[in-house]
Amino acid sequence: MSAAAKPQHVTESSADRRKARELQAARAAGSAAPAVDIKSGQMINPHNPEFITKKPWYLGGDSTGPTLDHQAAGEVSATLTMSVADSVAKSHHSNLKQKIKSINKTGQGFEVNMWVEALKKNKRPYLMAQVLKVSKRGELDLKYEDGTFESQIRPSNGRVKATKVNATLSTATGEHGKLDYASKRDKYYGYDNEDYKGTVRRYEEREELRRKIREEEKQKQKLLKTSTEGEATTKKDTEFSDSDDSEDDEEIDKEGQTFTTRLGRQGGVGGAQMKVTARNLRIREDTAKYLRNLDPNSAYYDPKSRSMRDNPNPEINPNDLQFAGDNFVRYTGEAADLAKTQLFAWDAQDKGSDIHAQANPSQAEMMKKKVTAEKESTKGSAKKKVLDKYGGSEFLKTDSDRSTLFSASSTSKLFSRDGRLLKGGETSFPVKTKYSEDVHPNGHACVWGSYFHSGAFRWGWRDDHSLLKSGYYTGVNGRKAN
Repeated sequence: MSAAAKPQHVTESSADRRKARELQAARAAGSAAPAVDIKSGQMINPHNPEFITKKPWYLGGDSTGPTLDHQAAGEVSATLTMSVADSVAKSHHSNLKQKIKSINKTGQGFEVNMWVEALKKNKRPYLMAQVLKVSKRGELDLKYEDGTFESQIRPSNGRVKATKVNATLSTATGEHGKLDYASKRDKYYGYDNEDYKGTVRRYEEREELRRKIREEEKQKQKLLKTSTEGEATTKKDTEFSDSDDSEDDEEIDKEGQTFTTRLGRQGGVGGAQMKVTARNLRIREDTAKYLRNLDPNSAYYDPKSRSMRDNPNPEINPNDLQFAGDNFVRYTGEAADLAKTQLFAWDAQDKGSDIHAQANPSQAEMMKKKVTAEKESTKGSAKKKVLDKYGGSEFLKTDSDRSTLFSASSTSKLFSRDGRLLKGGETSFPVKTKYSEDVHPNGHACVWGSYFHSGAFRWGWRDDHSLLKSGYYTGVNGRKAN
């Protein structure tokens, strides 16, 4: 089989397959001579399985004879280090440049599926196109990126140019070996310094064009001003031109000063970072926050913002604390009132009022007090109307009984597990039970649980034998029904 021909699968006939099995059985029994490798000349073990000794059809099969070369270990390619890979890449780039230069010079050497830059209908600009066919005379059939076709194009006179788009660096390095770990992850692998020269050239051309445009605009402005003043003011025109040149110098100096100012503010002494650092500095005589409590499970200290929000010593009396955490400042003094004022200003802005707590704090505070007073008066009048209509003002709690009003007191009281008062308080009389006695709700003449129904195995009321605790007294008729 030739090297260029592709391997094909050939189906064996049943007779050939039967003969091959009989020959294999005879070789295994020793009645037939074993097969010999045509390449190494060594005997092939007849007891080897067929899937080992037989060469697969996609590797060429056994057309040339029995062999075990397909089981041999393949050639291990060399590993390319960063330096070797860079040298391979440089040589590849140099060869590619020479190839492109020779193709563009002679107009020969174009290949099928090769990407080139071509002039569509011989008009600029150059467009990317793919070579579909190369004739014997060197004419090209191209397919442009927009889907259009052109045929029988002669690459002479610079109409078609070869580019670096066809460069495949992986193919070049694959011929020499495999890249190692560092070479694969080298972001500058395959970088060509010559490519950046084109970027620099384009930048310089743009800057030169911008400079010319600015000069043309200045000349137009000067001509426009001189034409309006007239020919009689020649002296003033010269003075104006001198002053204009000085203005240009001032503008250049101003730009340079601005640039210097920007450089000065990018950190360092007096820079923008100085403001952030100075805000978090502390007096050297003060104890550092992280030294208040050396327990690792105490309040967390953030070294970046130099803040400790929680109290590092919660077990100490608050009156004796020197530092109670950064959050203590937020929740004490007038901080809460300031936060309420800010919330009131936001709510007022949502409703359409022009109130700003920072721009005009006096107005925001006055409006907040006014609205709060109106709310209190409205709430008090509504409460008074309800009490006048339904009564019950005598049951309202007064400010004198603060222990019941705020559910807290300064006196110490000791209770048992079942809720009985053991120590403290003003209760000195003995309490017979902690449960309420002789309570007859819903018109009943007895207490709940005074009757037990053995059939339903439930408690109930003795007067009407009802088993519903929240039910009303139904009398004798109810007792007969239950």
